[in-house]
Amino acid sequence: MGLPDLRPQVPDDEESYYDLPIELDQFEDGGNDDQEATDLIVGEEIDVLGESVGDNEPIELDLGTIIGIDDGRTEGEDDSDSGFEVDPAVGLTVPEALTPDDGTEGLEDGSITVDESKFPALEMDDGSEGIAAEREISLGTASDEARVPMAARPWQALHPVAALEACTALASSTDAVVAGSSDLLWFRGEWSKPLRVAVDGSALSDLVLVGADRDIALASTQSGQLFRRARFASQAEQLTRFREQIRTPHAARLQLSFGGALAADETRVLLLLNDGTLLEVLDAGDRFERLEFDGKVLAVARESTTILLARERSRTLLSLEGSPDAGILLHGPALAVAQSTAPLLASAGNSVALAERGRALLVSPDRGQTFWRVAGSASTTAIAGALFAGSERFFAAVYRETSDQSDILVIDPTSGVAECIAHLNVDAEQSSDAIERGEWAKVSALSWHAASGRLWASGGFGVVSFGPSAD
Repeated sequence: MGLPDLRPQVPDDEESYYDLPIELDQFEDGGNDDQEATDLIVGEEIDVLGESVGDNEPIELDLGTIIGIDDGRTEGEDDSDSGFEVDPAVGLTVPEALTPDDGTEGLEDGSITVDESKFPALEMDDGSEGIAAEREISLGTASDEARVPMAARPWQALHPVAALEACTALASSTDAVVAGSSDLLWFRGEWSKPLRVAVDGSALSDLVLVGADRDIALASTQSGQLFRRARFASQAEQLTRFREQIRTPHAARLQLSFGGALAADETRVLLLLNDGTLLEVLDAGDRFERLEFDGKVLAVARESTTILLARERSRTLLSLEGSPDAGILLHGPALAVAQSTAPLLASAGNSVALAERGRALLVSPDRGQTFWRVAGSASTTAIAGALFAGSERFFAAVYRETSDQSDILVIDPTSGVAECIAHLNVDAEQSSDAIERGEWAKVSALSWHAASGRLWASGGFGVVSFGPSAD
């Protein structure tokens, strides 16, 4: 009988070295801290390991290959001896006890402590400080606040004799008021029967009256064209010279609006383009002159040459009649409203009104140094300034979508207090097609006509004027 071959066995080339069992050194466990490590469930827990790697690909571990213990050898052995250690070079950290993640803990596997005492403070935040105050002013809606109380003596509404189509623009002079739809509706003398004057057949977006007798209308269309039409002219004339003063390509679609000292004896008419370019209209539209600013013009008042100027994130109120360095830099709620997409601007003497279309309204009695937030003015759609009964006042239209109704407000800028002078409601007897389209009572423009002492409004309803009752 020969001696056994004690030389090390060389595995066949066909057999992997890793298929051989691995002898584990026996050790004594002084405790059962690793007891739960034997509860690994292949499949669930390996997914957990794979997720813990982060951005790397999940690592699949073959426990049978690494440990090399078959069922026969593991029987009867202490469970605490079956733990294994993963090479730290792999980048894995084996937790003390792996259990399926039920999603109750955060990324750091630590409990999240919530201080519930902070929630009442958040709910009761009145927006008196910081960014929250700015956005509270600009993001209000009509449903957030009580309606403005009705005046003791409401104003009476005067509708034209015939139902009119929806109108989007208004302009006035001493002797006339003109509304714009696709045509010009010229009110003069008889305030309930307008003269219809054709322009181009396109929907109009804004208009202004120019000329020595203020009997020439400049009208912009929603497609960015500019027309001139005298009251008794045979046809309208298209104006294109204003494009020579702008840097926008001629094919670009423009949005044009008017502003300036339109009701003054010495009128000054300004034309604002949606890219922030401001032009002065000269010789009833025969000439245009570009006005240069260190910034972008966002809005122009129709009662004066007050403009809203943007320089990066800042907003400045500037009068063209004063020094260029005399502008008022806006802060707080006024800045938030001025940073809206299409801010509304109006003036009355030394007072200024600023609104975010469809949102809140602010008024200032001191050219923009301080502002009042007008309670009940959320969802403002149009504003106008006026000298009424010797005092500076602002008019505003507040639309209520749920009832298709507009409240017409008059506001004292020294206190910011408003009262409702009229309601504009859907009238079942009206035969205008605007009723079928909805938003019948939404006001698109307001204009104070000082000569008659009446406030004019245009919108889906057509045209209507309001005046103090005869009583």
